[in-house]
Amino acid sequence: MDNDKKSEILLAAYQKHATELLAIEEAQQKLITLLLAILGAGGSFLAGMKTPLSDGTKVGITVIVVAIILIGLIYTAVRSRARASTRALLVRCEIALGFYQCGAFIPNDTLYGKTLKEFPGRGGWLSWNYALVPATGVGFLIVLWTLPTHP
Repeated sequence: MDNDKKSEILLAAYQKHATELLAIEEAQQKLITLLLAILGAGGSFLAGMKTPLSDGTKVGITVIVVAIILIGLIYTAVRSRARASTRALLVRCEIALGFYQCGAFIPNDTLYGKTLKEFPGRGGWLSWNYALVPATGVGFLIVLWTLPTHP
């Protein structure tokens, strides 16, 4: 295979991985936003309720909230691993394209510095953002369990 064909394949792979990384990160942000909206709106609704809830209803709602939080946590863990793998593939493409090779694009220097090779390990803040969801869930449950109980 000639060098032009290899470069074309590498660029296509790089673009594919970059697009996938963006999709992974956007999906994670959408999940967090959706769960925060659900729990926030639900907490606000409950706080404005005038009718007492039975203990059975409160337990049922608690189970639903815990399940939502756990599903989101599992999803976040899976997405975090996928994000790191995709970032590693991007760095491999960059290495193959010569981005870290001295003099390949810039005389006596590399296009990308050594710190960018650590790119796969970055982006953990997206996973840490998920911590807002359990915190909001706890707030939701506090509102729920401080409501008057129907006898």
